[in-house]
Amino acid sequence: MRVFAIHDDEIDKNNPIGMLLYYERSNHFIIELCECLDEWNAPLLFASFVKKGIFTIPHQYAKLWVEERVIPSGRQNIGMILKNAKLTKYDECKLLWLSRGKSSQDSCYLKDVKEEEIPGWLVARQADNIYESFPYMDGRIICLLKNDTSMEVDLTKCIDDVPKLYSVIKNERLMSGLTVDSGGYGITFNGNIFVEKRILVENGVVLPIYAKVFDSFAKHCVINTTEACDILECTRQNLGYFVKQELLHPIKTDWKENVFLKGEVTSST
Repeated sequence: MRVFAIHDDEIDKNNPIGMLLYYERSNHFIIELCECLDEWNAPLLFASFVKKGIFTIPHQYAKLWVEERVIPSGRQNIGMILKNAKLTKYDECKLLWLSRGKSSQDSCYLKDVKEEEIPGWLVARQADNIYESFPYMDGRIICLLKNDTSMEVDLTKCIDDVPKLYSVIKNERLMSGLTVDSGGYGITFNGNIFVEKRILVENGVVLPIYAKVFDSFAKHCVINTTEACDILECTRQNLGYFVKQELLHPIKTDWKENVFLKGEVTSST
């Protein structure tokens, strides 16, 4: 992850008005704005968010802000521009940094920031980001947050904000493809249906169980084929026979190895 401080000297000459986070693997940008902004001095693209009290800008909108500040890939002389910049391919983040994020649209510019220099207000805001999520039942999912909170979310309640969820809820394959998005700022289905954290939190119900309990469960209660064979003192062939006879019930079968609940294996001996 790369971190940039967003400055605007017309608003504050000493402190950034926000932070731009770039996640290399997913090529996603996230913008976190300071709560000192209002709809009148926030970057124009985000004024409507700030007016609603939303200061975390999702990646699809943060990308629009970035695109205002970089040379488009379709520009006629892009090859020469990349060569002069000593780039072998089009790289949005590197081009953004070369221009320091300046644009004719406003007076914002960027400064590079090390991860350990991230301001406290941003660290605090990220405390309830999502670190894991999985489908539960009937269009419901479980979200585990970095602040050790676990939450159940009925996705049908999120459809007004994300209409595409209607087709996801009715499709088991899409539901099983749920992944946590860059930085834990939301979840995605099929790589193109994004639900931001704010929507999940607004519609979620906090569960009376710490998120770390799920970590402990996975660590102590989930075992692979090799571990199951060691417990039962049997061969993989014998273990396969137990599964076929439904004496054991793997909880995941589409890996190279089956995965079992340890309690079921030990209780069968």
